[in-house]
Amino acid sequence: MRTEAHARLYELSSRLLLLLLRTPGLRDVLTRFAKIWLRQARIAGHLARGSYDAIVDGGASIGEFAALARLACPGTPLLCVEPHPASAARLRQRGFSVIEAALWHEPGSATLTQPTDAVTSCSLLAAGAPERPAWTVPTLRLDQLSIPGARVLVKLDLQGAEPQALKGMGELWQRCFGLLLEVSYGEQGSYEPLRALLTGKGFFEAATFNELEAEDGVVEADKLWLRRDRDAAKAQD
Repeated sequence: MRTEAHARLYELSSRLLLLLLRTPGLRDVLTRFAKIWLRQARIAGHLARGSYDAIVDGGASIGEFAALARLACPGTPLLCVEPHPASAARLRQRGFSVIEAALWHEPGSATLTQPTDAVTSCSLLAAGAPERPAWTVPTLRLDQLSIPGARVLVKLDLQGAEPQALKGMGELWQRCFGLLLEVSYGEQGSYEPLRALLTGKGFFEAATFNELEAEDGVVEADKLWLRRDRDAAKAQD
């Protein structure tokens, strides 16, 4: 009886999945939700196991990753770095420690543009149209941040400026045990240069938390790199 019930349940679930796949609008929504859910769950799981002394959320936006970090590592110091004025204000309202600046390879100032209606599209590299919002923002190196501990996780989602920010790591390289970076694939993508850089710095690619195709056809992913040592290897996904 249990075998028969299991078979019927399996058939029912298969039929339901096929029905959803035949409904394009619903299929697309559920597929995207499933990818986001899996990404969030896997990142939270890694953070809970990572034994990090501190976490830097570079390009924190309104706090999607920061909220995960606070949930998974409630006692771990968390510093958000976000140049977009409204997003930085929202982070402060949510109780996060925030530095309102853009991460770059040198201190100074730069123009932050918002080429689309999404605040997550803000970048120092984007060429914004005259009618699109833009701000002059301060820039900081990662090694200028006051970050405690010997095992630091650095997350960067900088809309293509991740390589420039990593040039500002300086002494933080010695204390960084994990890097969570948004990368893009393709001939002009950031993945291959970042992989070469981090391999040379003693990191290995531990996990891909998600892959999403943007409207322009570019495939982006969240990649986790961990330092090559026995303790860091235990924290891989």
